Amino acid sequence: MSTLVNCPKCRVEIESDSYYCDQCGVELYICPQCHVFGKGKRCTQCGQPLVSAANQVVSPVHPSTSSVNSSAFSVSPASSEPEKTMRPGVSVSPLPVRLVCSAAGIRLGLGNGAVIGRRKGDYVSAFASQGYVSGTHARLQKSASGQWEIVDLDSTNGTFVNGNRLSPNVPAVFSIGDIVRIANLDFKVE
Repeated sequence: MSTLVNCPKCRVEIESDSYYCDQCGVELYICPQCHVFGKGKRCTQCGQPLVSAANQVVSPVHPSTSSVNSSAFSVSPASSEPEKTMRPGVSVSPLPVRLVCSAAGIRLGLGNGAVIGRRKGDYVSAFASQGYVSGTHARLQKSASGQWEIVDLDSTNGTFVNGNRLSPNVPAVFSIGDIVRIANLDFKVE
């Protein structure tokens, strides 16, 4: 369960695992050292350059485990999976971290339970002007085995993985290098 923090621009309370403000649509930036949201190019507390929350794996810091203020975050490396012991001849595929649509200039950091939609969801500001994307189009999630999945939420123009249209409410696994199509937008999985 995510905690609530204030958007640095409009000051409205939003969920701490957001990449964009649900109200004003501003992209959120975080200090990699202080772990607080900020606006501008540098952190007002330590002077470090701010980084896009969409390019980070961000999880809330619980008040019981930290003395930092309530808008604090813990920024983890791209893979938060437990370290695996490697055996000769066994390879472990890296997990995807983002979906990139070069044609529309959209980069989506993956978030477990994140909803993709033009009117509702975690990426509204990225899709607000995309008329073929449904208001609530699809959801990203991790399977029990830790693989990334996308679920079509009964969208009008469909969700596809490598050209295969998904049935509504049926998860489909995707991996690095796959193409995920949301309506008329092709996203490469990175």
